[in-house]
This record gives sequence, structure tokens and C-alpha cells, in this order.
Amino acid sequence: MAGSPKQKLEHEQEETTETEEVRLRDGRTLVVSEGQLVEIRNESGMVEIRIQLTEQGPILQVEAARMQLKASESVQIESKKIELKSEEGTEIESEGEVHVRGKMIYLN
Repeated sequence: MAGSPKQKLEHEQEETTETEEVRLRDGRTLVVSEGQLVEIRNESGMVEIRIQLTEQGPILQVEAARMQLKASESVQIESKKIELKSEEGTEIESEGEVHVRGKMIYLN
């Protein structure tokens, strides 16, 4: 996919015919397009959160400076493929044991 998120957003807006916008207190905007797309945009119009409803299920996209998940019990991720990419470093901190299971494990 080429282009910035804003360019993609402008292209998608041209294709939609019915859009409802609600101005939020801090300058953000809640946008609902044809009942299939829900977005929260910042004051400059850039998408921060997007939920797109598709035939395969919902797609969630979050663009933020920081993202946190916190649960009192556990966080579980299940998928065919998981990719983690980091520019500056990756840390795994645990007060308990760390287990990695798999058929092949490559460490560089």
C-alpha cells in the first residue's frame, strides 16, 4: 500500500457516500462511514483508531505514540502468524519463567 495514512483516508472518503461526524471535546472527530467504517481522527485529520467491518470480520488499526495493554489476569494472542518489529530494542521482562515453544527457533 503506497501513500500516507491521510492520503489513503482521502481516497476512501471519495468512495463513501454517507458519512457522519461527531466533534469530540479535545479536537478529535468520531467518523462513521456507511456503517462499515468507524474512525477517530486527531485535530489535523490523521486517523488514530480505525475499525473496518469486513465479511471476514472486523479489522482494528491503531496509530499512536504509545500503546499499552494491561490485564489483571492474562493477555492472550492467537493468530496464524505474529510479527514483532522494533527499531531500538525489544525487552521481555518476567518475574516468572519464560517459555518459548516451537518446531524451530532461530536466535541471531
